[in-house]
Amino acid sequence: MKSSSALGPLLVSAVWLVLAGDARSEAPPASVEASVEGYWLRPFPRGSRLAPCAHGDHVWVWTPQRPGLWLVDSDGRELASVSLGGAGPWDEDVWVVDVVPSANPERAWVHVQERAPMVGKVVSTVYAVDHRGTLERLPLPFHDMQLAPSEGRERLWIVPTLDVRSLWVFDAAGGTREVALAASGQPLATVGQVVPVGDGRQGWLVLDQSLYQVDLLARAPFNPKPLRSRDVKEVIPTARPGVAWVFTRTPGKTGTQLVRVGREGVRSLAASMSGEVQRLYSPPSGERFWLARPSEPSMASSSLLLSDAEGQEVGPGVEVHGRYTLEYAPDGHVWLSDEQRVYLLGEEGDVVARSADSLGGVRLVPVSAERAWAVTRSGTVLLLGVSGRDITVTSSIDTGLRALRLQARDEHGGWVLSDEGTRLHRLTRGPDGLTLTPVLEGVSLGEVLPIPGTARFWLAGTPRGYVYGPAAEVRRVEVGFAGGARLERSMDGAVTLAGRLEAGTPLESLVLDWPGLAEAEAAGRSLRLDLYAEGGERVGQGVRRFSDPLGPLFQWTEPPGDAEQRYRAVVSHEVENGTRLTAVFQNVPFGVPLLERVWVRTALACLAVTLLLVLPLLLLRPAGMSRRWLPLVAYTASLVGLGGGELLGLLGGLRVHLPTVVAVMAAELVLCAGLGLVSPAVFRRLAFTHPFSWAAAPLLRWPAFRRRFFAGHVRQVLRRVDVASAQANGEVFVDLSAHVIEHSAPGMPPSASERTAKELALLLTHERAHLLIQCAGGRGKSALLRQLVRLSLAHFVERPASPLPVFIDPAAEDLEAAAKDALRELGLPEPLRDALLESGDFFLVLDGLTESKLSPEALRRYLEREMGLHAPLLLSARPNESYRTAMSHALRWMAVEPKRLDEDGLVSFQAAYPGPDGKPAELSGALRHICRGRAADGTYVPLLVRLALRFGGGGVDSVINLYRAVFAGLLKTDPDDAATSEMLAFAETLCLDSYWAHRHRLLVFRDSPDEAKLRRLLDAGLLVPADARPGPVPTHVRFFHDSMQSYLTARALFARYAAKARWDCLWRAAGEPGFAREQSDLMTEAGSELFQLCTYVFGHDARLRSELTRHLELCAEANDERLTKEGILAALPESLRNAARKSGRKLGPGALLREATRVCMEHPEGDALFLLYARIAPLAWPWRPDEAPAEDSRTDAA
Repeated sequence: MKSSSALGPLLVSAVWLVLAGDARSEAPPASVEASVEGYWLRPFPRGSRLAPCAHGDHVWVWTPQRPGLWLVDSDGRELASVSLGGAGPWDEDVWVVDVVPSANPERAWVHVQERAPMVGKVVSTVYAVDHRGTLERLPLPFHDMQLAPSEGRERLWIVPTLDVRSLWVFDAAGGTREVALAASGQPLATVGQVVPVGDGRQGWLVLDQSLYQVDLLARAPFNPKPLRSRDVKEVIPTARPGVAWVFTRTPGKTGTQLVRVGREGVRSLAASMSGEVQRLYSPPSGERFWLARPSEPSMASSSLLLSDAEGQEVGPGVEVHGRYTLEYAPDGHVWLSDEQRVYLLGEEGDVVARSADSLGGVRLVPVSAERAWAVTRSGTVLLLGVSGRDITVTSSIDTGLRALRLQARDEHGGWVLSDEGTRLHRLTRGPDGLTLTPVLEGVSLGEVLPIPGTARFWLAGTPRGYVYGPAAEVRRVEVGFAGGARLERSMDGAVTLAGRLEAGTPLESLVLDWPGLAEAEAAGRSLRLDLYAEGGERVGQGVRRFSDPLGPLFQWTEPPGDAEQRYRAVVSHEVENGTRLTAVFQNVPFGVPLLERVWVRTALACLAVTLLLVLPLLLLRPAGMSRRWLPLVAYTASLVGLGGGELLGLLGGLRVHLPTVVAVMAAELVLCAGLGLVSPAVFRRLAFTHPFSWAAAPLLRWPAFRRRFFAGHVRQVLRRVDVASAQANGEVFVDLSAHVIEHSAPGMPPSASERTAKELALLLTHERAHLLIQCAGGRGKSALLRQLVRLSLAHFVERPASPLPVFIDPAAEDLEAAAKDALRELGLPEPLRDALLESGDFFLVLDGLTESKLSPEALRRYLEREMGLHAPLLLSARPNESYRTAMSHALRWMAVEPKRLDEDGLVSFQAAYPGPDGKPAELSGALRHICRGRAADGTYVPLLVRLALRFGGGGVDSVINLYRAVFAGLLKTDPDDAATSEMLAFAETLCLDSYWAHRHRLLVFRDSPDEAKLRRLLDAGLLVPADARPGPVPTHVRFFHDSMQSYLTARALFARYAAKARWDCLWRAAGEPGFAREQSDLMTEAGSELFQLCTYVFGHDARLRSELTRHLELCAEANDERLTKEGILAALPESLRNAARKSGRKLGPGALLREATRVCMEHPEGDALFLLYARIAPLAWPWRPDEAPAEDSRTDAA
């Protein structure tokens, strides 16, 4: 109904939006460009020093003076772990000093030190190791040694430093050769230099500052005669075999001299080159070299001269000022810097190009004849270029770093190590100049080694090394959104756009694939996605955690525009001190989804606010806060959005047509209000929702609406009392006057009167007086209560301001809580129900107060509360002084006692129950005698009269036979039939296990193992449902009248105890509080109903009287101190009370009870003894007859 009311405005709004041209065609997607930036790092497992193999694809990893050696490939994977000295790679007694890769890519020489197990000394040795981790220990157990590989690492020369007896030469193929050096002199010579030349088959040794030549191709590899003795400082080999330059010391002079040593012997330089030489700069290849000589002593400068292989000066040379450095470029060109400028030197000993004076003091790192890197003292990195004869700065960057050192450089960039070797940066040259990117920070970072054939590098550091890879190695980048839209970049840079990207859709996939992805996934890293608009503001951000199987998380932070937008998508993976990769997609088209259209969003907004009203009414808990406030919030937001300019601006991002939404909501409000006035069902739902709930209480005061709303409650209560009357064997109420004692305000004496049911109903509904219908069982308490309920309902129909009855659950322990619980059936909010209760719109009805779980204390508490002043009570109960005392706390209450039937009342009763022919039935004399019970005043018990009129026949001659006839009549069987006997036996056992054992009137019906038999009794009318809210299958049932249950219990007790010597069960039936509370006057004027029916069932004979007398005499003997004389006198019949008072003045309680027992036994009225027994047993309880122990008595009773 509400949806239909909103449909019209929604359609009108949609048509208006279409006519206004809000729907727009989308522009075709623009071309997308993609790029990747950054780098990735993969750490080695261990080691801080690196030694690449000959082919450069693998590297040996170790930490000096630490155990362990590993082989790592270009992907950073550990290929082999080498065990040294027969121990594990981490044996603390064996540690690596150095690793020398050989010319064979599969082999390397490892210099280790180990602790000798026998002597405990540290010795040095060398191992040959291959890529499979196989070791070969070389025969060199010396204390220390000096290793020198040849230029191409074809051979390794080793000379012990303390015991110079031999030269050991190992080749890359695994060959070993020992060259004896004993002829050189004493074995304890000092090793100065070990210089292999070329491929290592020739070389030089400096021993004790003497120069020796070694030629492995000669017959005698070692010439014991030194070529130069006792003055050799340094040997610099040349490319010519057997030729070297030697720095010598001249005795008696300072400085050094340079001489040439060859086959022809020792020869000095040419005269022009003679003199002190400071330094010789040997080229990587070629025959010429630069010499540094001091200038004039008075000048702080030096001269650099170029010399050929014969020692002849070439070119003019160059004069340098202050400290200088000379560096060879990889292509052999020479760059020079001094305190003033930078020079490029030519092959003819001249200056090819020079810089301005401002570049003095820089540290040079040449790249080629055209390019060189330079680092200033302030930490600025310069890229120098040669233009003609000038050296200029082409690019520069001020790093702000300390102690810079360039490594692994080319003209496109390099690596910068700074801050005492703790920070590593990547230096790159791009179109915008130089860029410095931080890569690593560590305790100690070492050299950077390029991996041949790739753009990767090995980075040495402590405690581990790394493989560095460029962003160009990113294999794939993918961004996928819901609906199959996907943006992808392949490894070759191709961009693919599949599907249609729409703003606002969720992210489904995010992929960045690079060689280190597996390690990132194992470490639980994450990918990040950021979307930026053309203006640079971020419109969306998300993250994908590799460890989260639920997929990526994404949030749009800005609403989409009115048309297609071009965003920049940035996919990044950044790890502190690790990988940093960024993939950027430019000009990514994102269209506007259908749900972002104004007319669609307006329709959805109308539907949403409609559902905010409808769904809470249908789905949410009535008492939930969301149900109360959600619609009101929707209404308020719509109205304020229309009238408030500021709020309208805030809601502009919603892209809805607010006037249409507000119009729809206004129509729904009017429609709901009208439906609530017409339909109580709609009103119940609206009463839980603001703002309708605020009008609920005033509407329930309006007589016309009140009559309409509570019509269902009136029908339900009326049906309940009619069903209860029908279940009570077709009960018909006969309006006879009842004895009423009115208790008004405290201090005023009670007043007695006779009142009819109509008068009592007016007192209850108009004067709001509490009514307590209290009398013995069978008088018609329940019939009068139900009639008062009917009359109150009739009064409400005529006068809707009258209060309505509410039945209270007998199992309730608090009246106020039970009343609130009972009113839940009205379907109103709890605060409204409480307000109706406290304002006197209801009165509470409880039939069977003494049989309920409501205590006198709970009754008193209710009457003293605020609700007890406004909501009156209509109660029925058996005689009980505790409840009467509790009722005295009410301001005004009335004790109503239905009277037994006199002759006139009997006539009216008989007229109310016509026979089969429609004429009033008349009771026979025998039935009249039965219906009087044992009363001597000639009155009749209404219950017995009603049962006799329906089931009394010719065979009924006693009360017990009347109950048996009722049992059989309801079952529609003969009283003496076997089926009747079977059901009687079942019912007796049922009563014995419930009422006798636990004093429970209620019986469990649902899921009972005897449910079939219980169903038969229920269908017959012997049992009636006892649930507070009856359903199709009752949970609990009870007998149609309590006296029937008492009768069946008495029969079961007689069947159990008839043959026993003692009938102690009679004392419990009369005295236990649970039974004594349920008084009756079927036999005597007082006593429990169960005891009175037991006297009928056990037989009114000498055996019964004898047992009763015995119990009383035992009680008198055992309870002399418990009983009081006044209590015993009150227990006697009134006709014997005065005589007993006179005769018992000198007797104690026990003696008085024995005397009273004797008098009642001899009294011509046989009921005197029964009345005395019925009244004494509750007074003496919990005492029991002492002929048997208490345990046995209790067991028998059970």
